[in-house]
Amino acid sequence: MTNWFATRRLEPGIFLVSEPVHVNSFLVDGDSWAALIDTGLGIADIRQVAEDLASHDVFALNTHYHFDHSGGNYQFGTRLIHEAGAAAIERPVDQEVYRRYARFITELTDTLPRFRDLDEKYFHFLSDETTPRRLPDGFDPAAWSYQPTTATRTLRDGDKVDLGGRELTVLHTPGHTPDCICLLDEKNGVLFGGDTINTGPIYAQLGDSDVAAFARSTRRLADLAGSVRVVYVPHFVRYAVDPGFLTEVADGFERVVSGEAELHPAADYLGYPVREAGFARFSIFVAAPGEAPGL
Repeated sequence: MTNWFATRRLEPGIFLVSEPVHVNSFLVDGDSWAALIDTGLGIADIRQVAEDLASHDVFALNTHYHFDHSGGNYQFGTRLIHEAGAAAIERPVDQEVYRRYARFITELTDTLPRFRDLDEKYFHFLSDETTPRRLPDGFDPAAWSYQPTTATRTLRDGDKVDLGGRELTVLHTPGHTPDCICLLDEKNGVLFGGDTINTGPIYAQLGDSDVAAFARSTRRLADLAGSVRVVYVPHFVRYAVDPGFLTEVADGFERVVSGEAELHPAADYLGYPVREAGFARFSIFVAAPGEAPGL
C-alpha cells in the first residue's frame, strides 16, 4: 500500500513523504537519528516508507495534534509533540471527521481525470508528488478511525531536537491550534511551517484557533525570514516556498485582525462554512458567525 505515498529527495538530508494532495510530511535525516515531521492520515504504512529513505532509526515529530498530522503516530515507538497537544493525541477523534474526509477523498479522485486532461493539454503541472491517488486496495473508509497514542517526549518553545549533525529548533507558533509548532533548521536555512504556514487556505476558523495569536506567530516567523532559505509546508501542491512568503502571511493576518481584509463565504475541506480572506498566494479561513467549526 506504499503507492499511496509519493517521495522525493528535496535536498541533502531532507525528503518529501507526501500523501498527494492531502498531507506533506518531511523526513529529516541526521547523522544519528531521522525525524518524520508529521505522520499523515494513517491510511497506509508511512513508517516503512520513511525507513526506506532514512539512514537511521526514525521517530515521529508532530507539528500539532490534528488527525491528518498525527494519524500515523501509532506506527512509531517514539513520538514528540508540543506539551499543549500531548493530551489531544491520547483521545479518539469524532468519526464524523473521518466520514467527511472520506467523502472529500472520493470527490477529489472523481474529479481527477478531468483535471488531468486539462493539465496535459494546457498546464503541465502534475507530477508524481502532486497527483492524488485513489485509496489503497483493501482500505475501508468506513472502518477508518484515529488510533490514540501517548507522547514519549513533550516539547516547549526553544527546545532542540538533535538528530546528530542537524538540529531542529522548536518555535511555538499558536494560532491554528494552541500546540502548533514550526521547526527551524538554522544551520541549513530550512523552516518547516506546520499548519502555521500554508500555500492555500490557512485554517484559523477551528474551535481552538486564535486569529490574534496566529497574527503574532506569523509575524515572529516573518522576522526570521532573513535567516531562512526555504519554507516547507504540509498541505497543497506547493510544498516549498520562498522566505518572502512569511512576510506576506504575517501581513495578511494583521489585515484580518484589523478588519481591513474583505471576507467572503466559503467552505473548508470537510464542508463546513467559513469566511475567507484572499491574498495573492494564499488565503485565510476564519469562523463563520453562528456556525460550528470543523475538527
